[in-house]
Amino acid sequence: MKLAIEKIVIDEAIYPRSSVNEFNVSKLVSALNTNTVLPPITVEAKTFRLVDGRHRYEAYKKTGLKTIEVETKVYAKEADLFADAVRCNIGHGQPLDSYTVRTAIIRLTEYGYTKEAISDVVRMPLAQIEKIERGYASEQSGKPIALKGGLSHLKGTSLTPKQIEINRHYGGGKATFYLRQLIDLLENHMAPMQSETFVYEMDKLTELWLNLRSPKEERKTA
Repeated sequence: MKLAIEKIVIDEAIYPRSSVNEFNVSKLVSALNTNTVLPPITVEAKTFRLVDGRHRYEAYKKTGLKTIEVETKVYAKEADLFADAVRCNIGHGQPLDSYTVRTAIIRLTEYGYTKEAISDVVRMPLAQIEKIERGYASEQSGKPIALKGGLSHLKGTSLTPKQIEINRHYGGGKATFYLRQLIDLLENHMAPMQSETFVYEMDKLTELWLNLRSPKEERKTA
């Protein structure tokens, strides 16, 4: 069916991806500009909430289209809507990152899905799901928290609200990767020394690192 794009509702609570990939959107815009016909996006029948096709939706908006082709679905409950959103996004398009999958497993568990049902949704064997669950950290209340890549050393620990916020926004790579990039800039005299913000953050980084190391060095020499 045809639907006015302005009627489509973006509900972040059911959108399984952690972000929209602008590069992927730009590729779809280019495809649309060459008259490529994309598959219809999927929306929930009653509310027109987007279930699958967020990147296509964003591309349609950028091209200025007012009406697009959609497929509507009816769900018995909210849990089934979220599960279908995960299933669709895993099944095609840009792959879901591991953090998003781990977070989806937590949500599906909270909705009461069995491990067998979750296995079907995320297309993973039970053994792999059980391994993922052993790698969760937790809120102070005990609720499981999926860790982003590079923070696996925190698994099994209880995170503070500030740590949970940092985990949510953390880039996901190993810390040494970012440090090596920074070292390359410094060693090759490419650091933006004229930037007051950069100088301030570097001074702050140095101070924090020295404060973290000092107690360890003192114990070694004691």
